[in-house]
Amino acid sequence: MGSYCVSEIERAGWVRRSIIQEAACLTFVRGGNLGQVAEAFGAIVACERELDVDEFCEEAFANQEKHPMIALKQLGDWVLVLEDSGQQGRRPEVLRRVAETEAVSVFWDGSGLTRFSHAVRGQLSTAFEAVLPEIREGADPDALEQLRVDLPWSQADPVALMLALAGRITGLPPSPGWLAGRLRTFPVAPWPDDLVAVADPLEHVAGYPAELISALRSAGDQPLRQAAAAVARQVIVTADCVDHPVLRRTTCSLSTGAPVDHGELAAAVRELSWQSVHSRPCSKIRAHLRAAEAVRLATHGDPLTALTGVLGAARQVRGLEIGELAGIVAAELAG
Repeated sequence: MGSYCVSEIERAGWVRRSIIQEAACLTFVRGGNLGQVAEAFGAIVACERELDVDEFCEEAFANQEKHPMIALKQLGDWVLVLEDSGQQGRRPEVLRRVAETEAVSVFWDGSGLTRFSHAVRGQLSTAFEAVLPEIREGADPDALEQLRVDLPWSQADPVALMLALAGRITGLPPSPGWLAGRLRTFPVAPWPDDLVAVADPLEHVAGYPAELISALRSAGDQPLRQAAAAVARQVIVTADCVDHPVLRRTTCSLSTGAPVDHGELAAAVRELSWQSVHSRPCSKIRAHLRAAEAVRLATHGDPLTALTGVLGAARQVRGLEIGELAGIVAAELAG
């Protein structure tokens, strides 16, 4: 191990003696101001507060069952986003939004899980576990190899190693000063997870009639799309949110085959999720959130996954029964 590497890793060792030693996520975003970066993370900007790091960690712990929290600080050309025991900065859904230019994320938790991520121009470039850096994913998984390869990944603390690599990318040597002073803090309403490929979409319709499942196996893409749109329409009617502009536009787009605005739909789900945290149990907002989540599943790129997803989620909407939902789908598939 070269002396240069040793000094880099030793310099990063402070984090294991700090208040965030056990679990944290540090994300560095190049360009943009603190407010823009906070919003890209999903921050509720109206609830901004200035806290020191101890106060912030106490606040994050107190609210961990309700919502994540972030703290931000300007470090030269980079904005540091701190999460105590959080993981928003490791999520592709967040990294795409914050990395208009470049973002670097270092995540670790108390169970030994780690994640290093590098995003460029709105795309996850490379990501890997610190204990297995040879297994990388992303649009350009080898992009950091010249910077990464000479660090002793099997011989040193994985958190210090990730911070050393982050320092090489950002030009910011790891320093306790990162956590010093007043931080701008925000609660976060997380962006919803990406809609991803599903190995067996029909698992979502367990409990539905066998004849319906058989019909789904043989149906064409267009009937499946129309059935998903019909279920989505019934969901917003039953949940009494037909007047919600984004949900109304989305279900209309599904019915007509027009492009869906996935960005505004994700933002609507996120906003309803935040409102549900601050409303009483079983409130109208909670019903609207369940409906919005179901409608979003209906927009999946794969028609069968879209239909089975919305059918599974629709069962969480009060007032919708399996028999009614199965009948709606059967009528659409029959043409």
